[in-house]
Amino acid sequence: MLEVVLHDHAAWREHLLPLVYTRPVSDLRVGILTLREKWEHLLSQPVSFYTVPYLQQKFPFSLAASGYLVVRGNVLPSSSLMDAITTLPLQSVLTKDGEWIAYKVAVWAEEPDVSALHEIRFMDAAKQLTFLEDVYRLNEEQILADFDLLTRDRSSAVLPGANTLLGDRLFVGQHAEINCSILNTTTGPIYIADGAIIEEGSILRGPIAICEGARVKMGSKLYPNVTVGPGATIGGEVNNSVLWGNCAKGHDGYLGCAVIGEGCNIGAGSSNSNLQNTWSSVKLYDYAEDTMRDTERAKVGTFMGDYAMCGINSSITTGNVIGVAAQVAMSNIIPKFVLDFSWFTDNKKEIYHFNKFVEMLRERAKLKKEHLSDLDIQILRQVYDLTEIRRQEYFKTEK
Repeated sequence: MLEVVLHDHAAWREHLLPLVYTRPVSDLRVGILTLREKWEHLLSQPVSFYTVPYLQQKFPFSLAASGYLVVRGNVLPSSSLMDAITTLPLQSVLTKDGEWIAYKVAVWAEEPDVSALHEIRFMDAAKQLTFLEDVYRLNEEQILADFDLLTRDRSSAVLPGANTLLGDRLFVGQHAEINCSILNTTTGPIYIADGAIIEEGSILRGPIAICEGARVKMGSKLYPNVTVGPGATIGGEVNNSVLWGNCAKGHDGYLGCAVIGEGCNIGAGSSNSNLQNTWSSVKLYDYAEDTMRDTERAKVGTFMGDYAMCGINSSITTGNVIGVAAQVAMSNIIPKFVLDFSWFTDNKKEIYHFNKFVEMLRERAKLKKEHLSDLDIQILRQVYDLTEIRRQEYFKTEK
């Protein structure tokens, strides 16, 4: 059997930082599933990763396979792309607009030698996660595609009678709890996975995905195009946003056009802006370019790397990027870019030293009964080291 490899060991992945500091691009969640999970469902086999070296131990691949089908790690599957990839001959490469999408070779090659392979040009659209905002921008269509994929030949659990259902595109997993809520599927499907909890008084308008073990707190208002990742907690008013696993926005406040990383926490009463009062296109900090990039979009919210946290009543500006493990507690509007492993308060800005961060993580894991592996800490240490130069330069300037 061919080894299917999702490939992101390339410069283009840096446009998706800080979200991919701690994972391959293909482990990003958009829709109901991660890109990896989509490919595994569609190809009916496990996939592996070719990614940056410090992530490779956690996300491995085999060099002992009898052949390799390599897929660009940020490409979203579609029916036409699946047809093209599954029928790709050996020693050939599938390209789109001068870039490779996939290649099939007998011997491992880090990059395809297009001149030595049979080139097949893909004529349909090939959608990709190129920039941070693509995660929420493509979330609606991915919820629709994943809903069809996951519910095919499956029966939904029965929705308890105390709820109000509009439309018929609802899927409820096993052992889910849904009480006294309104679920409107006339605008798109709602997927509620195994063990999810929808508490009393919540209002959901599809398309929406509530993943396994996630919790929607009492009185929540979830607008279309929202994904709540496994084990995450959501409350308040949320629109057009993707929250990954084990993060929390558990209280009142607005979140829109946002992507929230693993293990993040947003304090009670916090809200973000996703529209400038000039109605002009939003600029967003881009790690690859080390400058503000014009998104050419009027609505862009906030992006938080893993384990970032902001305090109660935080006011997050339009087009905001908060780095991995950043801690923000400010009464003023939070700046457009907060560095990885930093503390920003009204009175000071300083480095969040790694040993203090790990102490916090261990206490958090103990309280939440989560597993914190040595490998995860090792990866976070690598991220700390990779971002050290940017922190030193910033705080030198601040002084």
